[in-house]
Amino acid sequence: MHDGVVWTGRRHSDVIMKIVLEFGRNAAPVKGEQGFVTECGKFLTREEAAKVAFQAGQVKELYPILMSEDLY
Repeated sequence: MHDGVVWTGRRHSDVIMKIVLEFGRNAAPVKGEQGFVTECGKFLTREEAAKVAFQAGQVKELYPILMSEDLY
């Protein structure tokens, strides 16, 4: 999420690149909230997404935060 807008992409690096290309390097997305979007379109923080992914069996262990690399 950057400036209140949820940006989506296959991987976080893809989203970061979109934001940098649109706003320039000073719009570093790390200033925003990084997370995941559910199939229903709900934004989840990395912490929330880790719990959901574990409960859904998408990851084998409960991580403190979820990284996109954990899903591949």
